Amino acid sequence: MKHDKAIAKVLKRRSEFTLPDGFNSRMMEKIFLAEAKKKRQAFILNICLISFVSLSLIAMAVYLLWDSLSTLTFRTPALHITSEALSQYGFCFYIAFLVMVLFGLDHLFRSRWHKKRFKEAGH
Repeated sequence: MKHDKAIAKVLKRRSEFTLPDGFNSRMMEKIFLAEAKKKRQAFILNICLISFVSLSLIAMAVYLLWDSLSTLTFRTPALHITSEALSQYGFCFYIAFLVMVLFGLDHLFRSRWHKKRFKEAGH
């Protein structure tokens, strides 16, 4: 019986205990700061890992290219340009020039047509 009264007395004192003013806000602020710190650390770790993997891939690509290209020898082919080939090249450049001029005129006429339609619509 004395034991029950002692427990009741301790519990009564416990219930009278109150937290200091601003305890909840300070505790929540500390929790938010700890969470922000963990997020920042995770972000920095992710950036470091991504950088390491990227640099490793670049280094591996450079090594493989260097290794595979070191066994190859490049020779430029000797060009023998005849008058027939030269005239054919000239004709190809002429056609390419005409195509570019026609594309330019098409763009010019389409832009004028769109401006005219825009004015007619009253905008």
